[in-house]
Amino acid sequence: MRFKLAFIITLFIGTLSLAQTDNDIVNQYLERYIENSTDQVDIQQFASDLLYFFDNPINLNKASADDLFRAPFITSFLALDILQHRKDFGNFISIYELQVLESFNLSDIQNLLPFVTLTTTAIPFSTADLWENGTHQMLSLLETNKPRNKGTRIADTLPENSDVNHYVGSPIYSNFRYRYDYKKYISFGLNAEKDAGEPFLNGDNNYGYDYYSFYFHARDIGKIKTLNIGDFQANFGQGLTLSTGLAFGKSSIITNSKRNFTGFGAYRSLRENAYLRGGAVAIELKNIEFGVFASTKNVDGNAVGEIDTLDNEPEITSVIQEDGGFHRTTNELADKRIVGDLQVGGYAEYKLPFGKVGGIHTTRKLGSDLIPTQRPDNQFSFSGNQYSKNGIYYDFVYRNFNLYGEVSHSSFKDAFAQVHGLLIGLSKNADFSLVYRNYSKSFITLQSNGFGENSKAANEVGLYTGFMLRPTKRISILGYYDVFRSPWLRFQADAPSSGGDIWAEINYKPSRSFNVYYRYRNEQKQINAGGENSYKLATYSITRHRIHANYTISKGIELRNRIEWSTYTLQNKTTAGSLIYQDVVYKPMFAKIELSGRIAYSQLNDFDNRIYAFEQVPLYDYPLYTYSFSGIRFFVLTRIRPTKQMDLWFRYALARHDIPLNTLNPNYTIGSGLDEIDGNNKHTFTLQIRYLIK
Repeated sequence: MRFKLAFIITLFIGTLSLAQTDNDIVNQYLERYIENSTDQVDIQQFASDLLYFFDNPINLNKASADDLFRAPFITSFLALDILQHRKDFGNFISIYELQVLESFNLSDIQNLLPFVTLTTTAIPFSTADLWENGTHQMLSLLETNKPRNKGTRIADTLPENSDVNHYVGSPIYSNFRYRYDYKKYISFGLNAEKDAGEPFLNGDNNYGYDYYSFYFHARDIGKIKTLNIGDFQANFGQGLTLSTGLAFGKSSIITNSKRNFTGFGAYRSLRENAYLRGGAVAIELKNIEFGVFASTKNVDGNAVGEIDTLDNEPEITSVIQEDGGFHRTTNELADKRIVGDLQVGGYAEYKLPFGKVGGIHTTRKLGSDLIPTQRPDNQFSFSGNQYSKNGIYYDFVYRNFNLYGEVSHSSFKDAFAQVHGLLIGLSKNADFSLVYRNYSKSFITLQSNGFGENSKAANEVGLYTGFMLRPTKRISILGYYDVFRSPWLRFQADAPSSGGDIWAEINYKPSRSFNVYYRYRNEQKQINAGGENSYKLATYSITRHRIHANYTISKGIELRNRIEWSTYTLQNKTTAGSLIYQDVVYKPMFAKIELSGRIAYSQLNDFDNRIYAFEQVPLYDYPLYTYSFSGIRFFVLTRIRPTKQMDLWFRYALARHDIPLNTLNPNYTIGSGLDEIDGNNKHTFTLQIRYLIK
């Protein structure tokens, strides 16, 4: 009787969840993960991964440990409980049977509903079925800002081929995506993009877009675990030896401290230079899994020497721009894909009853020498044109304990990096996380995603402790404390330095229609102080407070309110910043039109008091906005579904800066350099179209 009732409830709530669109589901998780993280992440890849699971739900009765760990919506604690329950009692009868597991609460189960199932059976791969039952998706986005920036205005006044620095293309940003999926087995697609200011169908881009990417991905076909042709990503262990994809930083979601990487995957992002291009294959034979890859491409670099006419390579380059990709000016175009990049590698992994252990090797050969800009803090950074890295990683599970880590060695200066972590599910109401990392100052950080305070896994020793408590069904308390030090100099710190970071949050959810939380965060870090030629360090402190509430007043109408404020203190000088906003979200069930909007006001004394906030955006667009000014921010997003196959998004946003009363410059501008615009108003218009064929 208990399971019959639970099954009826599951069917009912599952039906309601179907009313939510893929964009709704993605936005919910993006807001949860991005606003709870301290780092920017590859939003396009993350959204694509979520949509994959939305279209291909995980069967909780059939999923392997790897399947559960790689899902971003299943924490390690939840995955461990699912595996142990299946081992002890067999298959689940109802999803709501999860309530008897120690780590699950009702909220966890509701979050899982769009992505999991119990009833589907694996359909074998069939070539005859490929085209008939595959899904095609085409999506294109256009965006522009008004007034036009300085770079495009200069271009209007110059003769053709002028040497004056300016943007050579139109002020419109544009991208195009095509994607095909056949169940979980086959996926391929084409991504193309041009940034605002880049030419289109002229100049250096006679073939249209500035960036093109093609990928083919197959998985679980016979003994082939994954097969990738074209652009792909590679992520192993804890991201120290090789990681080209998504990884979250420190977060109140304590399980984000662990990287649940699973090897080769499709590259669907628009981040230029960050991918591998070539081929990769992974084979699974009982308890042994192994794979190899080869990649060859050209990447952007800042040439500081003469071009060798024999091999068309610069003599030296100062930087590999893995997250770059702007080709708007003649100088940026000169840096476009001028450095050859050859990479090969492989891995082997042995699966144990209680986990896995593996090894990864990669060798990289650049077409020219990488010579970092000479500064005291980066004299141990990699220089040269070739390196190799080797790593050993492990992931062991015993009941509610998950021990994991990686030790990596890089050939440059014989450097090591290591990270070790422990996740403990003490009970349904208490989780604990511990992470220790020790990264050498000369460890090669290219294509790494190590957990830590800094964006690069080098010159850092630290200990992170996270916790989550659920004293009642309606209240949860979570947070972390992280202490770290840099044994060598770093940017803006001309001496060894240290710091600490504390994050605490209390969440109160008395009902499904109302939720409120308070968040406190304090960061302390040492930086230079005392003027030029002074190596004295001073400790800055930035404290942030946030009160946020969500309230569903009726079906399809939700209100969201936030008040956030911060203080920044350095050498007895304190600046302050604050943000307040009101959101209205109108998404009635099965309606063809959805609306969401915000009115916000920010007041900041200094850029150090900037505040980040999630905004509603079209699918795959980047939703994190930086409030770094005093003034009003307004946006409205409309989504129209004229047919089952088509979606239209239109978004208008306005940023209106307050003009300081004591300014001596009557001509107020926003931005700097070629991105500068006149006046104190910036208007942004976005249009996105998606066409889906199933």
